[in-house]
Amino acid sequence: TDEFPYVWVPAKAERVLDFSETLIISEGAEPKPLRLFPHQCFDIGLPYGWVHRDTGFRRFRRSYLSVARQNGKSFTNGIHGTYSAGFSGYHHGKLFTVATKRRQAKIAWDEMKKFIEADKDLSELFRIQEWRNIIGARETGCTIEALSREGGLDEGFRSICTSIDELHQMKDNSIYSNLYRGTRALDETLISMITTRGDDLDSFAFEIDKLAVNVLEGTVELEDFFCNIYCADDTDDKFSDEALMKANPFLWNTSRGRTSLLEDAKTAQ
Repeated sequence: TDEFPYVWVPAKAERVLDFSETLIISEGAEPKPLRLFPHQCFDIGLPYGWVHRDTGFRRFRRSYLSVARQNGKSFTNGIHGTYSAGFSGYHHGKLFTVATKRRQAKIAWDEMKKFIEADKDLSELFRIQEWRNIIGARETGCTIEALSREGGLDEGFRSICTSIDELHQMKDNSIYSNLYRGTRALDETLISMITTRGDDLDSFAFEIDKLAVNVLEGTVELEDFFCNIYCADDTDDKFSDEALMKANPFLWNTSRGRTSLLEDAKTAQ
């Protein structure tokens, strides 16, 4: 409609999901193929599947993912970055993984590096320059760079895909604002903010979280903002299986993760 000019194109979501499941997880005793859980299909596929009916450009330019630790936030952004740099159809684009601290900024970047090094074909398509914190896509000319406030992140960048890690550690919106302003001329971009939510009420992350809650509840309309908050509801028994599953969608789907959650809940009680 004129009021809502977006359409769902399953093939666009399926393309990034199919790519994701060609990746190899090298961490662990033996390499293994990546198999997505349903919540990961939602988080990864949805930003690519909604497009403008006239232009075909993606609807979502910003995303906010809040979930407990060890549930694959940086892993998800690693998929976004690898796909966007090498297979989105964009050439000579800039991609960044960003955080207040250099070590944190490297986490999503390292996820991309591991995907590339684990796959012979990807290793031929990308060049990793560890000493510069840059990954280059040979065929598209795109680059992925890890940046931090410690390393001088103080200006806007024209980025087609940005991972902002541990948003709750940012006291103000300066990093986000600089990055967001740099994307205004781009037809498509994705600024993906990830966080464990934190507990600092005097922070930029708290303001973004409130905005995300309002969007999810329908009191605020932001058509370019995809947000997903994994948490127990206020009415849930916080130690129940249902609450643990809601707050830990990845861990609950793994045998070891579920066992650890149940043991931790029992200990806490």
